[in-house]
Amino acid sequence: MKYGDELIELHGRRITAARIVSRLTPAPLINLYVGIIFSWYSPIGLGSTLTPTTSLLLCIIFMVVLPISPIIFEAARGNIDLDVSQRESRTKFFLFSLLCYVLAFILYHLYSCTVMSALAAAYFTVTLGVTIVSLRTKVSVHCAGVGGPGTALIYVFGAIATPVILLWILVIWARTVLQQHSMIQSISGVFLGVIITALTYPFVYIS
Repeated sequence: MKYGDELIELHGRRITAARIVSRLTPAPLINLYVGIIFSWYSPIGLGSTLTPTTSLLLCIIFMVVLPISPIIFEAARGNIDLDVSQRESRTKFFLFSLLCYVLAFILYHLYSCTVMSALAAAYFTVTLGVTIVSLRTKVSVHCAGVGGPGTALIYVFGAIATPVILLWILVIWARTVLQQHSMIQSISGVFLGVIITALTYPFVYIS
């Protein structure tokens, strides 16, 4: 199994640094990081049933592991790279991820865990937006995957979370240096995640 940037001849310290950034910031891992933060430091709690551990466990199952399982399976068979670099191959994986996020939203909603149900809802709407856009052009999933959750952090925690903007810039740089996206595709991914999440949260994050 290889990432898209490993299939082309890229060398040098900038490439190594960009790869480290890229490997640490795919959408599922970003969701894990934000899931940890929300599960342990939610300003509105987790409802009356879930604990930080059970909240995170649901996140890991339905929002981290399951969404990427078909990609890992197909990559292991040699049918795709781990980045699913071919735009035309992405739709079926996006659709499966959408189902996973719906299940996550339903479970968190049933447990009255608003902070996590809102995150699942935003992941659904952002992924839906990326899916629709990807039918015509390619945007960076990495960048949408940091733009959306980063906006969720800012919405929930306020100004203290604004340093996440530096992460957006770093991921834009990494995906461009690795030649997986143009600068426009990378910036568009972040803006897509930011705008859709900002439009979603007022409807689902009701404390």
